Amino acid sequence: MIELYWEVGRYIFQKTESDGWGKNVVEDLAKHLEKHVANNNGFSPRNLWRMRQFYETYRDSEILSPVVTEISWSNNLLILSGTKSLEEKEFYLRLAIRERYT
Repeated sequence: MIELYWEVGRYIFQKTESDGWGKNVVEDLAKHLEKHVANNNGFSPRNLWRMRQFYETYRDSEILSPVVTEISWSNNLLILSGTKSLEEKEFYLRLAIRERYT
């Protein structure tokens, strides 16, 4: 699921950068996903923006981008919002993996 969120975040990031997507387009995408994706969990407009932030934060980090797939989305969001530097993020990502936090 994390890999799917990564890809959705990448897509939204690219569209906001190249095509100027904004709030309304992402809201329309969320509505579209709600109608066309079975078991549509996690595709609210707010969560789509989080996926974009997730991708944007880790996209240039060869060390962290593979690590983020090893923990839950909830833990990723906690680390993403609760830390400032990539070093902090790396510390908590590795801690969550080592301690198997749920």
